[in-house]
Amino acid sequence: MLTRLHFWLGSAIVVAFLVLALFGFVLRIMRREEEPTAFRAIQFWTENLLILQTVGGIVLLLMGRRVVGEGFVILHYFYGSLFPLISVVAGRISALRRERYGYVGMAWGAFIAWGLTTRALMVGLGPERFLDLFR
Repeated sequence: MLTRLHFWLGSAIVVAFLVLALFGFVLRIMRREEEPTAFRAIQFWTENLLILQTVGGIVLLLMGRRVVGEGFVILHYFYGSLFPLISVVAGRISALRRERYGYVGMAWGAFIAWGLTTRALMVGLGPERFLDLFR
């Protein structure tokens, strides 16, 4: 059950990072100087889901569950937790350093985290099961 929750939560995080990145890019195209409350809410929930997902992954690892994908499965742990957390923190720092358009750094961090968490899903599921998601 925890494995299934880990999968669905990971999928939701991938979608949330993509929404956050696209939202930030649309705001920038519209030249909005201040970020709307909805952007901050999506950011907040995405970061919290990522932390929850990382804790769930650590629990699965401690229970003896391992990644079933092929190839360098150790990358699943880095792509799924460490690298997205780093990109989110970097995006937040970038956002704090700007007075106007503060959401741009967070949008870039979310875009990078989206790519990394998608890759974590690909490594964790293996190529065949990942492609089955789109069939």
